[in-house]
Amino acid sequence: MNAESARRFPWVSFSLLLIAYACLGWLLATPTLTDPVWILPTCHRTFDLFRQVLPADQSQNVCGVILRGNLFNAALALSWIVIASIAFMSPLTSFNRFINRWFKSDTVAFLALCIIAGMVAFILLWLQLALHISTILASEALARIDIQTLGFSQLQAFWILVLLSSTGLAIGWVVRLWL
Repeated sequence: MNAESARRFPWVSFSLLLIAYACLGWLLATPTLTDPVWILPTCHRTFDLFRQVLPADQSQNVCGVILRGNLFNAALALSWIVIASIAFMSPLTSFNRFINRWFKSDTVAFLALCIIAGMVAFILLWLQLALHISTILASEALARIDIQTLGFSQLQAFWILVLLSSTGLAIGWVVRLWL
């Protein structure tokens, strides 16, 4: 790597993206988020369906592993990374297609307003997580702009964003669990 390409490399935006996801990983690995009240009964009901296949106490053990190992939070975070990276592959054309396709009827517009109202309630209820998500979206948009400026294709940009985001999430998660 020569001096010109080192100056053009988006160190700041990539660092911000790593830090934003590391903070999310730190938050998701906190003990207060590892045992939400609704997950355990839902998990037991889900694994009660498999009683014929699993031994009696096995469903209890599976649910305990899911909660202690933060597997639910990890699955949510990884799915968020993939969805956000897909959304930032071509953000303006995707958003334009979404608006044109879904807001042609009054019913869909009304349902969208109800969904937006629910999202606002979620944001107010989970303000700390919502602030992390908005920071992540801003840093991911900045990183996507820098990737586009460097001339990478949409597929390359997707994989770069997924890799950076996953790395940052893993760093925050591991540091929190290690400390």
